[in-house]
Amino acid sequence: MKKRVLSMALCLAMIAGVCTACGPGSTASSPASDAPQAESGGSASSATEATQYEGTITINTQAGPGAEAAWKAVAEAYMEKQPNVDVVVDLKPSDSYGEWIQNMFGTDNPTSDIVNINMAGSAANDKAINYMEYAEQISPYSGKKWTDQFNYEMQTRDLAKGEWTNISLDSVQVLWFYNKDIFEEAGAEVPTTWDEFVETCEKLQEHGVQPITMAGDFNSFWAGAMGWLAQVYTDQTTRSMINVYRAQEGDYDYDPDVDGVWKYNVDDPFNDDAWKVNQNPVRAYKAIVDGDYKPDSEGMKTVWTNFAKIFPKYAGGDAFFGTTDAAPLFYQSKAAIMVDTGARLVNFKLDMDKLASGDNIVDANGEAVSGVKQFELGHFNMPSMEGEGIEAPARTLEVATGFFGAVKKDKEHDAMVVDFLMYFSSAEGQGIYLNAGIENGMALNGPSLVYDVEIPGEWSSLFDGLTFIGNCQKGYGQMMARGAPGDVQNSLREWYDYSQKFLTGQISIDEWASMHKDNIMKYLDDSLAGSKISRSDLDNPQNEPTGK
Repeated sequence: MKKRVLSMALCLAMIAGVCTACGPGSTASSPASDAPQAESGGSASSATEATQYEGTITINTQAGPGAEAAWKAVAEAYMEKQPNVDVVVDLKPSDSYGEWIQNMFGTDNPTSDIVNINMAGSAANDKAINYMEYAEQISPYSGKKWTDQFNYEMQTRDLAKGEWTNISLDSVQVLWFYNKDIFEEAGAEVPTTWDEFVETCEKLQEHGVQPITMAGDFNSFWAGAMGWLAQVYTDQTTRSMINVYRAQEGDYDYDPDVDGVWKYNVDDPFNDDAWKVNQNPVRAYKAIVDGDYKPDSEGMKTVWTNFAKIFPKYAGGDAFFGTTDAAPLFYQSKAAIMVDTGARLVNFKLDMDKLASGDNIVDANGEAVSGVKQFELGHFNMPSMEGEGIEAPARTLEVATGFFGAVKKDKEHDAMVVDFLMYFSSAEGQGIYLNAGIENGMALNGPSLVYDVEIPGEWSSLFDGLTFIGNCQKGYGQMMARGAPGDVQNSLREWYDYSQKFLTGQISIDEWASMHKDNIMKYLDDSLAGSKISRSDLDNPQNEPTGK
């Protein structure tokens, strides 16, 4: 399988609105591309002369460790270049941000400008600046086309509608972390396949150490580690389904320049990236209704049979489903492996520095964790499953994050806001932002998507050795991984219930598969409604869905 090694020129960044990363001293769990590097020299000194603006830009993104200091630093630097612009930094609490932003978009003449727009949902429809209108402009802060300042291919865009309403300058990847000291003592090997993973767990258990620590409650299955794994391994079974639900000639979202030349290649984990092929959601749902897309497939049975080889046996046994915070056992060297985002690399360094200085490390509830030990941290990518119905090697969750959208107002104001974002997304602006954030405890999750950013080597080197293996969380390949598509809560809870029964031996794999299919079909109308697709839309999948 082709791999893409992350460039050492890429730097660290903060995730916003997708996963919850731990701050300094915390042990709580955290809920790319081939594009060539832009040439160096993209600083403001080589830039074209900037248009001078006048007005106020209000930043209302989510608060978090280091975030306010980071925004204020880049705002002050921008105001030196644009003395007639006042940049106001007014960050909002994360725990109520979704409600706040949806209410904001519902008001007349909001003062907000830059927000984490992924939390707004449909409330932001037609109310956000379409960055596509500015994509070809030359940035005065680099002298390059704006989209050459960062990895443009990783951005979330609607190619059919020509819309790009959020800019994401950070990346995050989900992977496995392990205690190198315990592995060496036990003679355990880093696995590359699921069968090898089972053998590694057996060896660790024989050594007297719990192999894996992982939360097993409903939240973990829905939005945390177990939910991630369900998506990762379902994706291994569904790769060829894109031939069914890809945009076909005559479809409302068919682009002849994109879809007319695309060819399916199961050996390329990036083959179905969003900028390479359009996918038609109506065709995906129609395939479920017609029985072509099977929630009870042999591949799904293989996935869950493999899960049962490890969970809950090697993840705490009876305690697995009651575990809510996985990290303490890992930090105490009582468990050897855990799954997390790349933020763990940074948080582990911060935690070990605190331990060395005599400070406490705390759990997700803010309580001090006793018996924490220093050890060397290692990581590995998702071990691939093998067997019936498995179509391709495992990918993982690796996405661009940040989701900075802007509230649409008049054209002159919009141009000013985009000018600020051009500076923010330049090597200079992002360097100021990140360095100020780091100095104030910003949670870092993975390499930046902005080219040529400079930050201290002790931070940039933490991500050396990470490899992009492809993102499973795109399109419709994992739409039935956790019950009915679209996170229908009642369906999710039923999925959690019968999955728990299967993993504890109360039902067979065939019974699990039958219950999973029944669950999907029971709540499919809820899924369709959430996607604004009606049953009548399924009769004409080539047409844009009306939801009626």
